Amino acid sequence: MGSKTLCEWRRHEIPAALGELRKIVRKPKFICTKCARSAGEKEYLCHPLKLKQKA
Repeated sequence: MGSKTLCEWRRHEIPAALGELRKIVRKPKFICTKCARSAGEKEYLCHPLKLKQKA
C-alpha cells in the first residue's frame, strides 16, 4: 500500500494486502482519533493517539 495510512485504504484494497495489514495491526500501540483504526506505529494512522499500556 506504500505511504498511505490505514485511514486512506479503501475496502477493495484490503484483500490484496492482508499480509501487510496483519503486520500493521498485530500489536496496536496507537489508535486513530478520527476513524478508530489501530496500528503498532503512528505513521500508519492519520490522527494517531498513543494507547496507554497496562501495568
